[in-house]
Amino acid sequence: MGAFAAAIFSSAILALALRAAPSPPEVHVNSLGMRFVPIPGTSVWFSVWDTRVRDFAAFVAATGYDATQHVVAITGGGWKETGASWQAPGFAQGPLHPVCAINWQDARAFCAWLTAKERREHAIGAEESYRLPTDAEWSLAAGLPAETGATPAEKGPHGPELYAWGTGWPPPAGSGNFAGEEARDHDWPPNGAVIGHYRDDYARTSPVGSFPPNRLGLYDVSGNVWQWCEDWTGPDHRHRVLRGGSFYNATPADLRLSRRADFDPPETRAVNFGMRCVLVRAAPSSPAHP
Repeated sequence: MGAFAAAIFSSAILALALRAAPSPPEVHVNSLGMRFVPIPGTSVWFSVWDTRVRDFAAFVAATGYDATQHVVAITGGGWKETGASWQAPGFAQGPLHPVCAINWQDARAFCAWLTAKERREHAIGAEESYRLPTDAEWSLAAGLPAETGATPAEKGPHGPELYAWGTGWPPPAGSGNFAGEEARDHDWPPNGAVIGHYRDDYARTSPVGSFPPNRLGLYDVSGNVWQWCEDWTGPDHRHRVLRGGSFYNATPADLRLSRRADFDPPETRAVNFGMRCVLVRAAPSSPAHP
């Protein structure tokens, strides 16, 4: 094949490859710089990150909201109230780390404030809003197949052995921020487990986006901090759903994508509890007919 013919052939192959390549995901960026992507099968857009320290700080600065009381922190003597808060959880955090040590009510208050703020600024429409994801929405965003069970509590134990990185244990290197060997320091409880031969270089939280996203573009679907959801876990209305695991978790059971944490009431502020927002977008209007 001559040089000219080879060049034509290469150009044709490149053109075909570009046509076959998936288009970049549609992204909505809000007034705080939070990024949202649509999730197929739902009517909401998910924040690609956990809500960050800087996002929650903007809420507190605007409202004076107090989310600092009765925080349960990690200590060498176990989980205790030490005076920690989302501002000082007992370990170093920067503005791009996930906000932690917040309870379900705090997460809902943030969403309500952000909704009111952006409606007032005409950044979203009157029919649009921010809220926590439902348990079912979270499962779809995480890439889980159809689940069986009438409640989140019933679905969790029967979920597949599927992790953010796929199947198999332990997680491959760089899979996410879990309780790796780096977590075991002087503040780690004696009975706190770690994943043997796994390190992620973050003893506690990591900046959002530090590890690869899932196929829908969401980061930290597993690890970093547990994420509050809208639902009750069961009909007794004792616990709100938490999904995703955290930097404190080290077992296959806790890091399965189908895992629902049901060990604390919604008033609990723990340093490995955080949140992820969704944006309820307005349905596109139908084109006018002549």
